[in-house]
Amino acid sequence: MAWKGISIEELAKSLGANVTEIREKQRLVGLIVKTRKEKKLSQATLARKLGISQARIAQIESGVGTAKVTFDVLFNILVALGYDYRVVTKKAA
Repeated sequence: MAWKGISIEELAKSLGANVTEIREKQRLVGLIVKTRKEKKLSQATLARKLGISQARIAQIESGVGTAKVTFDVLFNILVALGYDYRVVTKKAA
């Protein structure tokens, strides 16, 4: 099955990952792509700012391996794009 043809639930199950975590990571990746484009930054420019390769930015933005990308990595990219972040926990309903 092609990775783009797999549902989040199937992906999570196959990786033994949490569906909510994968969804949140995908949301953050979307924010990264949107913000980078709004700021008219190339992947290469963002990568240099972070001290990583353009290929790594491309991999993260493509969503390949989203479940394996840590929140720390995503948060660091967002900080480089001008965001602050905080982690808030709340009791599930």
